[in-house]
Amino acid sequence: MLVTVFMLIKVVPVFVEMYKGMGVKVPAPTAAIMAASDFMRSPSGGGVLAISIFVFVLVFKRLIKTNYAVRKKWHQLTLKLPIFGNLILKSVLARISLVLGNLSSAGVSLLESLDIAKSVTDNTLVIEALENIKKGVFSGDTLTKLFFREKLFPPTFSQLISVGEQTGSLDAMFESVAKYYEEEFDVAVANLSSLIEPIMIVFMGITVGGLMIAMYAPIFNVGAIIG
Repeated sequence: MLVTVFMLIKVVPVFVEMYKGMGVKVPAPTAAIMAASDFMRSPSGGGVLAISIFVFVLVFKRLIKTNYAVRKKWHQLTLKLPIFGNLILKSVLARISLVLGNLSSAGVSLLESLDIAKSVTDNTLVIEALENIKKGVFSGDTLTKLFFREKLFPPTFSQLISVGEQTGSLDAMFESVAKYYEEEFDVAVANLSSLIEPIMIVFMGITVGGLMIAMYAPIFNVGAIIG
């Protein structure tokens, strides 16, 4: 984003002056970039953009905090994000399992443990899923059945809980599940870190290359006409 802003403010104006002197007709993409450059270089342009972004963030945060429908939709979207949604879910599952395992080992009741486990995240979908499980436990259903019923929890998670419930070692199984998802999270983060650099390079190449091609387009057109 900073490179794009720099090019709009410092590089594009050079082409603008050149094309004004040549009197050539610019294509629509080039004209759009030139208009964006004029906006960014205007006294109020950058300020208006910064204030607009700031106001949008404030309003959006306020909506998430006060509006249940918006909050739930946003939390649902975060869990469906490519790559990052999976990371978020694994992190939440690891924390929930760790809390439930520790509390179970300490002799805390399952209903109270589920209540406390809700505090490890602010994601509305996760909190509601745990609340549904708590209600099911209170009604006499098994954890296995309840976790399988909540589609938010992966089948692997539910199957491991099922093994712990059947063998009577639920606290140990929760701890094992926590370690499993912590390791899965660490591996995913490590893989993501190795991908960041090439993704950034490709993104920069597309951004800078696209801008430069659009700015050189009038010259190519003039050359084609002359040819």
